[in-house]
Amino acid sequence: MLDALGVAGWTAGRRIATGDWTRQLTAAGFELNDTAIGVWAEFGELTIDSSPTRVPGSSLHIDPVDACVDAAAEASRLRHRYAENYSPLGMWSVQYRSYIATSGRVIAVGPGVLWTLGSTFAEALTYVVDGDAGADRTERAPWLSGRRTGT
Repeated sequence: MLDALGVAGWTAGRRIATGDWTRQLTAAGFELNDTAIGVWAEFGELTIDSSPTRVPGSSLHIDPVDACVDAAAEASRLRHRYAENYSPLGMWSVQYRSYIATSGRVIAVGPGVLWTLGSTFAEALTYVVDGDAGADRTERAPWLSGRRTGT
């Protein structure tokens, strides 16, 4: 794990400014949580890639504006569904928006599907880098599209 973080450019005590992200996302209609802002400050702008032995490969690019600035309605549906504030995190495996909850739970969203990457940010990083053989982390989530589904 530390090797993957080092390759991505992370160092202990790393901090970046997050004010621009906060302003842009708040203006776009997001209700941000402190957990997300703390993760952005330490890991923002990094792309953490999986180990060479992880099949399939995986990555997590932490840039909440690039990934999610147009997805405030999706975050609102997540908050309604799970009774917890989900703030943008970035992109998982190049194509799926990822969010982090106030509790630290990290999820990724695709068309009608939600993946739990981890119950904490550290667990999500472990999953991204090393995988998790045999675990079912997917949930059918047609309600994310905003259509009525009876759920």
